Amino acid sequence: MRRLIGFIGLALAISVATAFLPYRSDELVAYGSEGQVEQNVQRREVAGWPAPFLADDPDTSVPHRIGPEDTFSVGLFAITVAFWFVTLCLLDKVTMSIRRRRHR
Repeated sequence: MRRLIGFIGLALAISVATAFLPYRSDELVAYGSEGQVEQNVQRREVAGWPAPFLADDPDTSVPHRIGPEDTFSVGLFAITVAFWFVTLCLLDKVTMSIRRRRHR
């Protein structure tokens, strides 16, 4: 039970840490309305991996900066936590299997 709670905590920590690794998605959004359209339409900045749960909000935020005022998706965050939880559980199973084989 302790190991399970530890994996959940570690999965949450890893998921939050991926929010500090922003990248540009393929989604195009308009940042501003002055000048030519080509200058204002740019790729949206997102954060979180493997499912980007934070997205730059072009209406309320500093362009291309992820911050507390940006769009947060609870569902995508849950998917990210679940991904890291499953990855940690599988990694644990593999390491336990290797340890058992060495002790034989």
